[in-house]
Amino acid sequence: MFTPELLNIISYKLHKLNIDSVSDINESEDFYFTVDNKIDLGFNDEHFLIQAILDIEIKKILDKNEDVVAKSLISIEYVFHVENFGELHTFDDKGIISVDKNLTTNIAAVAYSTTRGLLLDRFRDTAFDNFILPIVDINKDIITNAQS
Repeated sequence: MFTPELLNIISYKLHKLNIDSVSDINESEDFYFTVDNKIDLGFNDEHFLIQAILDIEIKKILDKNEDVVAKSLISIEYVFHVENFGELHTFDDKGIISVDKNLTTNIAAVAYSTTRGLLLDRFRDTAFDNFILPIVDINKDIITNAQS
């Protein structure tokens, strides 16, 4: 059974943080943002490790004419150690891993929420200043490669 206390982040690495301002931005105008998220999970059953690579694309769009005025691409990798990972996965006859859905959901949630905090700081004094990644339903709003 999945136990959150047995899940630990052991490392993270920011692979990409690109911020492109496509045009001059007048901050007095009305904007909205679009956010696309994807997470890829990799598993090391020998060492009880899970790699999570979270890719995010954010666009800042001008309300009046739908012009994209700024865009950010982010890729961040987390490595988790799961003390009881041996109990939380199985292999089928073809050697394909199946992992407990509560575990994969929690990995995605921790990676996403940690990234929210990191980006809040990294976006300071950019076209995305004061932007906070929205809270999402991990099961619906993040595309994952996890097979449960």
